Amino acid sequence: MEKLKEFLNKLDKPKILDVGTGGGNFIKLLISLYEDFESIVGIDQVEIAISSSKKNFTDERISFQQMDAFNMTFEDGSFDVVCLSNSLHHLRDVSGILQEMERVLKPGGTLLINEMMQDHLTSRQITHLKLHHFAAEIDRERGDTHNETFKRNEIIELLEEKSTLTIKESWDMFYERESKNTQKEIDWLLNTINRLTERVQDEDRKEHFKQKGERIKEYVLKVGFDSATQLLVILQ
Repeated sequence: MEKLKEFLNKLDKPKILDVGTGGGNFIKLLISLYEDFESIVGIDQVEIAISSSKKNFTDERISFQQMDAFNMTFEDGSFDVVCLSNSLHHLRDVSGILQEMERVLKPGGTLLINEMMQDHLTSRQITHLKLHHFAAEIDRERGDTHNETFKRNEIIELLEEKSTLTIKESWDMFYERESKNTQKEIDWLLNTINRLTERVQDEDRKEHFKQKGERIKEYVLKVGFDSATQLLVILQ
């Protein structure tokens, strides 16, 4: 976190865009480390994500818009920093999204890519990996694009291949929690597995996922949960 904070504090009142913002989690991280920004805009194609994000932020400098990230309505060179957090594994067309992000980026600006990875995880982090792969398999079953978690070198190679910008720096972000998970957290994880399973329509396939979900539940109860390490990459 300190390296990201150090990077942000070098910026001079930037305009920041967060692509595929979801619930605004990456924006929450940014503003917890840095306050001297001119504006932050979060965009997402899902209306419910935008409506819920609007309720979570009171700073007038932060706004949200429902928008297709592959066809943004912003003018060329609108932002100093353009972010994409935990979305690479959801994309069919990585080149297309990076090209559009680079279009709305000011000359000399920064792309900030943050992506969870599967390398060198603790036993509790492996729970996150299992849950993510479980959700991804169910999404693919339903016809959605949702790939499994990348390895660190796969993220770097993908960005080197698909972006016209140059990777200037990258680092891992992870702070292992010292406390055990609360019962409330464990119950939420177990219920999440149930909710994901119920999304499967075909009864035979649902039985497959129920069995897989039960194995993940056993692992959750045995070792607990911690968020997977994330790789943060700066391109300029």
